[in-house]
Amino acid sequence: MWEPVGPLPASVYWRRRWVALAVVIVVFMVFGWSFAALTAPSSDDAAEAATTRPASRAAMTEAAPDPATSATAAPSASGTPVVSTSPGTQSPDPSQTGQPDTTPPTDEQVRPDDTPRPPVAVPPSLPVPATGPVPCADDMLTVAAEIDRPDHKVGDRPVLRLVVTNVSDQPCVRDLDGSQQEIVVWSGDGATRLWSSNDCVNPASTDLRTLVPGQPVAFAVTWSGKTSNPGCTAPRRQLPAGAYRVVTRLAQMVSSPTPFLLMN
Repeated sequence: MWEPVGPLPASVYWRRRWVALAVVIVVFMVFGWSFAALTAPSSDDAAEAATTRPASRAAMTEAAPDPATSATAAPSASGTPVVSTSPGTQSPDPSQTGQPDTTPPTDEQVRPDDTPRPPVAVPPSLPVPATGPVPCADDMLTVAAEIDRPDHKVGDRPVLRLVVTNVSDQPCVRDLDGSQQEIVVWSGDGATRLWSSNDCVNPASTDLRTLVPGQPVAFAVTWSGKTSNPGCTAPRRQLPAGAYRVVTRLAQMVSSPTPFLLMN
């Protein structure tokens, strides 16, 4: 079958076979190239795809919110959206909102005062009994009210003092319990009680002292210049300019009023 048969030489028949085989191979190659050209994307389609994909990624990046800077809006009970900011955001300072101050004044506490003051003249002292100093009766003591200056500007913090003096002729012992002391600010006419050291801060304390005749013992408080009420339940308001008076008390003993002014 493979050997050429015919009147011509065998080389002629072999040459014809090789030419036919080459033609078949060329036909298949041309067909393959044509198919590849038809199915491959054009250069315009490739360029469009190359520009569309980055644009889509950019759009997704712009659409994604940044959790570090975004705020979440939530409806409040009134229906108004309330914006919740990042944890580092601070709430407004109530002192800058114009609202009354309702914070208990922990610094408005009566404290011992060591301001030097001249002794009070009293009769010559009697010898101390062998049993020790006697208890101080009310008629052996005086109570006075003082202020560091007779006039202050509105917004100042005046220092108010309660002064206890033994005016008897012998030493005596008295428990100057903090709950028995009180410093009160009244209106200038004495009709309206405006502030008391016992309204917001009233600590009980045992302070047993031997009071020497003629030697004052003082207690002081730095007043904020604001009102108060018993129990410190009402909003505290800054007192305006005007005339006022300070009165002090130790148990049942009440001092005479000491006037002062608040000025603009």
